[in-house]
Amino acid sequence: MITYNVRDIAPAWREQLAEGGRLVLPLEIGGYTRAVAFERRGDVLHARKFTHCGFVPAQGEHARTTPVVDLLDGELQARFDDGDPMAVEGLEAALRGPRHEVATGVTMGSGFSFGSLQLYAATTLPGFCRLAAHVDKGTGATRIAKGSDAPAILGDGSLAYLVHVQTRNGDSPARQEWEWRVDAFGDQGPRLAERLAATVRAWDRDVRGGADPGLTVHPADTPEHRLPPGDVLDKRHCRLVLRWPGRVALLPAPVERGRRRRAT
Repeated sequence: MITYNVRDIAPAWREQLAEGGRLVLPLEIGGYTRAVAFERRGDVLHARKFTHCGFVPAQGEHARTTPVVDLLDGELQARFDDGDPMAVEGLEAALRGPRHEVATGVTMGSGFSFGSLQLYAATTLPGFCRLAAHVDKGTGATRIAKGSDAPAILGDGSLAYLVHVQTRNGDSPARQEWEWRVDAFGDQGPRLAERLAATVRAWDRDVRGGADPGLTVHPADTPEHRLPPGDVLDKRHCRLVLRWPGRVALLPAPVERGRRRRAT
């Protein structure tokens, strides 16, 4: 049992397990942490259970600083939790330009947990990052609340990110409602917004309120043809394969920011 946040799974942790042995750890996936119970079957770890959690990060030789890129003099910060930072040239100019908005039509009530949406976006969207705000949204370039972050995708001098907007108020939480919407900036913003909105609708249709995704962890040198169908996230010491409901496996796609897209 590992009792600190880990971003990777050391080969020794698997090798020291007996066949059928259990490994429980808080695993960061795209910047979102889940405590996962794995069972060893051969060289593969199979997830049996997910739980939301938060632990202190690794210290010492296993510590890793999240790559970040400041935008608009620190008003915003793009965080790249898996893989290297993407190019951000042109983003500041885009953020000073007009905003394009897309309504997803997907709503939620007060107190609804949307952690599965964050994880779904982080593991299925090429160009994914988290966009964090450091000023009040009333004075900043975005509608992201200060001190929080939003799932985002980047393009060539463009970006799109997800926010929830209150669409119904009431005198009790049961009468309140929010809708997921996408804000986008830059020339590619409308296309990125539609992609992100489609992801939200797919999550609402196939994942919302359902079971956890299937997850297997494979050694880092596992060749592509030996991986099962799913969305592949490459880390230094292992390859994660997530199988979300409603997604169909395709042929291998080019590497994008440390992850290979093999599903749609």
